[in-house]
Amino acid sequence: MKRSRKVVSMKPGAMTGRDGAIDFTAKAALMNLEVVNPDEHIYRVIELVGTSEQSIEDAITSAVARAHRTLRHLRWFEVVRTSGHIVDGAIQHYQVTLKVGFTMEDAA
Repeated sequence: MKRSRKVVSMKPGAMTGRDGAIDFTAKAALMNLEVVNPDEHIYRVIELVGTSEQSIEDAITSAVARAHRTLRHLRWFEVVRTSGHIVDGAIQHYQVTLKVGFTMEDAA
């Protein structure tokens, strides 16, 4: 039997966890959404590396966009490492390692 409950609003500032990630239940409460089985959210976490000659943000965006083409239900990302290559005193390209989380689908 699946549980369903209405989420009550939380105090401002209670939206993020220790690592700054947005709490799903708190966000749903602020949006006045109903959350089904909040204790049963299961995430798969993968690691991606995005690169860009323009910026760190572009490297992140390209990695997430590429993952979106083959994965469903992407929910969050965390920057694990930022690096790059220097050629002749100038930045050649940026490299960003991300952990990306997505929700698992129910087994058939």
